[in-house]
Amino acid sequence: MKVAEAAARLGVSPRRVRAMAADGRIPAHREGSAWVIEGLAVPKGRRALSVRSWQHLTKALKERTLQGLSGQERARTAARIRQLRNSPHPSQLLTDWRPLDAPRDLFADNLVAHAERNDDSSLKRALRRPEEYLRNSQDLANVVSSERTIRGWSRCWLAEAAEVSEALVRDLESGRPLDSPGQVRRVLRTLEIEPTALPDMALK
Repeated sequence: MKVAEAAARLGVSPRRVRAMAADGRIPAHREGSAWVIEGLAVPKGRRALSVRSWQHLTKALKERTLQGLSGQERARTAARIRQLRNSPHPSQLLTDWRPLDAPRDLFADNLVAHAERNDDSSLKRALRRPEEYLRNSQDLANVVSSERTIRGWSRCWLAEAAEVSEALVRDLESGRPLDSPGQVRRVLRTLEIEPTALPDMALK
């Protein structure tokens, strides 16, 4: 198969196909100065993500926050993490979503290695939120806002579920000074966030 044909089937540029061939990501050999593509994988059940979307997803999984994302990118990344968490087979989702031309990244490559072995148990452990050190109010704000968004909850819904005011949730997510550690802990419990430390709070 010629490079141009492979590029059309993969939805990438011929230059990208040649780079993937040189990197060993697709089976190919050289005939003179030209690459000949020996075959392509059977199309997957789900469309692969763009490289940009894949990088957003893996960065959010690695750092456990949606920090730096906004608008549709934030919403879509949150929805994908939610889908991974809720899926009985997250390995299939990850292998389907990984773009063929994804850049090398140790964390992402390790996740994909587990996915390619259908090691769902290891992936589920990696997707769970670990204990969080939240001594800084901005870290607390970021983790709460990210986890709420990943779960697809509004501030109003979270406030009702935690039995606190919506204003407290808004202040918490804005990094403002807080004065009710008990209410903050109720919000964290509702989100299943286990803090090992919290910011200092001025008690009323």
